[in-house]
Amino acid sequence: MQVKTEEVILKGVPICRGIAIGKPFFLNRSNFTVFEMCIPPAHMQREIQRYRDALSRSKQDIKRLQKQLEMESAVEGILILEAQLEMLQDPLLTTEIEKEIQKNKKNVEFVFQQALLKFQERFQSIEDPFFAERFKDLQDLSHRIFSYLHESGNLSLNDVPPHSIVCVQELTASDAASAHTFCVSAFVTENGGSTSHAAIVAKAKRIPYVTHVDLKVVQEHAQHPIIVDGRTGTLILSPSAETLQHYEQLQDRMHHQFKNLEKVTSWPAETFDGYSMRLCANLDMTHEIDLIYELGGEGIGLFRSEYIFLPKNEIPSEEEQFQIYYRIVERMKNLPVVIRTFDLGGDKTAMYQSFSGDRNPFLGCRATRFLLKEQELFKAQLKAILRASVYGNVSVLFPMISTLCELREAKRLLQEVRQELDLFHPLRVGCMIEVPSAAMIADHFAKECDFLSIGTNDLVQYALAIDRSDQSVSEFYEPTNPSIIRLIKLVTHEANKAQIPVSVCGEIASDPRFTALLMGLGVQELSVAPRYLPLIKNAIRSTSIVDAVHLGEKALELKTAQEVLELIVDNYRKNVPDDLFYNHAYTYN
Repeated sequence: MQVKTEEVILKGVPICRGIAIGKPFFLNRSNFTVFEMCIPPAHMQREIQRYRDALSRSKQDIKRLQKQLEMESAVEGILILEAQLEMLQDPLLTTEIEKEIQKNKKNVEFVFQQALLKFQERFQSIEDPFFAERFKDLQDLSHRIFSYLHESGNLSLNDVPPHSIVCVQELTASDAASAHTFCVSAFVTENGGSTSHAAIVAKAKRIPYVTHVDLKVVQEHAQHPIIVDGRTGTLILSPSAETLQHYEQLQDRMHHQFKNLEKVTSWPAETFDGYSMRLCANLDMTHEIDLIYELGGEGIGLFRSEYIFLPKNEIPSEEEQFQIYYRIVERMKNLPVVIRTFDLGGDKTAMYQSFSGDRNPFLGCRATRFLLKEQELFKAQLKAILRASVYGNVSVLFPMISTLCELREAKRLLQEVRQELDLFHPLRVGCMIEVPSAAMIADHFAKECDFLSIGTNDLVQYALAIDRSDQSVSEFYEPTNPSIIRLIKLVTHEANKAQIPVSVCGEIASDPRFTALLMGLGVQELSVAPRYLPLIKNAIRSTSIVDAVHLGEKALELKTAQEVLELIVDNYRKNVPDDLFYNHAYTYN
């Protein structure tokens, strides 16, 4: 007699929305044992060739994965893998390793491992989440190289059976990139975060992803199907027939809903009572421009310019920067392009030997404050932006401005650069409102800028004193906190008085439940990740500006973050009742 297995429900942290049903597939990392061996001089060249072959085969793997991502239109992941290709060409991983092999007369595995330990020590001294991700990329790449040195070369998820729920302690960008969506239904991990490179690739491929799950419990139910709800972070192990049927129907309805959203891309981003919003896209690299056109974007609301050199070990020259900006502006065909100047400094400074001075704390010398100290770097970028502005509709955006003096000094350098180039082509100037001090004097900024852009990710963390990269305090990261709502309203009120527009480019701009609220608070433009363009356009078209203003007024009267969250969720459910991705719970994720 077969004993009926009861359902087990686990709660994790949702990373990528969606529903998946399948059998668990456990991806176990190979722990390569490295021995120290002496290499005789006669075999030295053969040892070096083994390493070169491993690098070459790793490069071929990554290029193949990039082509796969391009075919799947998951262009966000191409840039991440491009960073790994850059690493494979870095002298620290090529000629320096070969020199160490010859110098110490040791086997390549041992030399390579010692180099990785040095990298680890260097990266761990830097607290910035960006560089934590960079080290994960290096670990991902090193595992691939080791696999070829050991002749296993088996890192791909190509052989995963159809409808698999891939369970692994921590997902890498390569794992996510190599996953075929007709085989990999979802990812479940013990560790991971929503801003990780693996998460970005998973979102680009629309693969549901839940983290912070105890895989030992999942292992106990490995013989039965499991359900992954990427909206709530729920896993259902050994589901009943009734539960399975419910989620299969839900899965089918969500698929049709997503297909219907594709029809929205060619329609204008305006409310049903005729109020127009500008809906633009955030851009990290030029790979995504085609996606902006495909999904109905009206321009680039934020180009994160630091991404043009953070994957490298050197700063691009003015001419190199100009060529990149020029290609973007030309391809956008006179649609607006907002180029944010380098958001660097603090811990990132330690990565570049060309920057002098001691390492600054994370909340110290960063972004515009940092560029004002490194004026040659700043002026080279401003020159490149000015030169590119001749070919299209370009604006410059100064990040992390905290005082009026900083803004005026940045504008002074811009004027100085204009005179040096003898180039006075129109260029709109804006500043980002990311710290409370800037929001409190938004009236002064509004008088000296052509537009303001609210970076809600940093505004929330600085206003609430919450490190948004720290999972242990994530429950306190509340974008609907009444203080945040009032800061946004303060900025839009002062900007509207000065008759300049305000945009929002943070994560909440990509959440359709916030769309009506932001409109009601006076925001005129949203800039979102390209994938979210149809979703946000649908939210705009599903409300009226009159209702949005009333919603904003109600939100300003509420006293807690939960009350504001419930208000906007209920409003979204009323406007878009058939949205199965977001109409499920009062949560931020």
